[in-house]
Amino acid sequence: MNIDELPTPAVVIDLDAVERNIRKMQDFVNSRGCGVRPHAKSHKSPFIAKKQMDAGAVGQCCQTLIEAEALMLNGIDHVLLTTNLASTGAIERFLNLSRNGDIKIIVDGRENAEMLAKAARHRGSSADVVVDLDVGGAKTGQQPGEPAAKFAKWITETDGLRFRGIQGYEGHLQISTPDFEERKAKAMEALGKITATIDALRALGITPEIVTCGGTGTYNISAGYPGVTDIQPGSYIYMDRRYGEIGSAGTDFEKSMTVIATVISAPTPTRAVTDLGWKGVGIEYEAIGFGGMPTPLLPGLKYSPGGDEHGILTASEPRYRPNVGDRVRFLPAHCDTTLNLYGFFYGVRGDRVEVVGPVARR
Repeated sequence: MNIDELPTPAVVIDLDAVERNIRKMQDFVNSRGCGVRPHAKSHKSPFIAKKQMDAGAVGQCCQTLIEAEALMLNGIDHVLLTTNLASTGAIERFLNLSRNGDIKIIVDGRENAEMLAKAARHRGSSADVVVDLDVGGAKTGQQPGEPAAKFAKWITETDGLRFRGIQGYEGHLQISTPDFEERKAKAMEALGKITATIDALRALGITPEIVTCGGTGTYNISAGYPGVTDIQPGSYIYMDRRYGEIGSAGTDFEKSMTVIATVISAPTPTRAVTDLGWKGVGIEYEAIGFGGMPTPLLPGLKYSPGGDEHGILTASEPRYRPNVGDRVRFLPAHCDTTLNLYGFFYGVRGDRVEVVGPVARR
């Protein structure tokens, strides 16, 4: 199938660019003596996860239990679940997965950790846990240093739990600070909190096997930092408009994801309407001031939403306005949430479609 034959709107992934991005990241972490544990929330695809694992990734991160199930039930058996579970049903599903591969989970307090421990004890087993740290995001996480170390000590003394390490993901820095040097300074503060926690753990006779942190925006700051065993970038395989504004990640990795739409109306000399609306592209960055509109990859055009199924293209001059039936490619502002709107993606090499890949467990 040729790319021009695709029904629209359609998410298209340049597989050659994805593979170059995967290789570039793997080569970089290898050069720093570090591992990469990519975040599957970006791709939601066992197909892409396998490419990352084959390249040398130490595992996959999943932000939801259903993502973890999708990967593990399709042969990806090294997973870190980077969210807390707080219901009996969810914990049972997690423990069931642990029978089928190496799956670990973060915990950040005794309440959810004891729920997990109790369920594991009932089965006569243990759950592998990683202590989540609040390194500045003010969301989840134990306070770094002595509080986190004491919590880890409690874990080592609690039947049903097995302490594996710590997570200090600086998610609040990934896209909020475009200037690299400013972002690096803030990331070093976050990494210092990880170091303080490692020191506090060692003072209690505990050595973490896993120290995981870092994302696409801080990959070349976190990888190789003393004590860090692996980093968790996700968007580097696809990239998007916002990450394109982030130095140096915006130039280090290729933009491999686009959305194709068709012009369905051209009612004025400077206005065209496409079939790409609210339901076809993630625009939530607009709400927090980062600019969330997709970028048309044709000159002289600006996109604005026109409803659930329509998008409006405004041309700066009539000569730039596309005609009815023309196809326009867009670079989304946010790759993760855009992909989540689709049931499948088209993986292409050049103009030929090679795979139709399901977006697993949206």
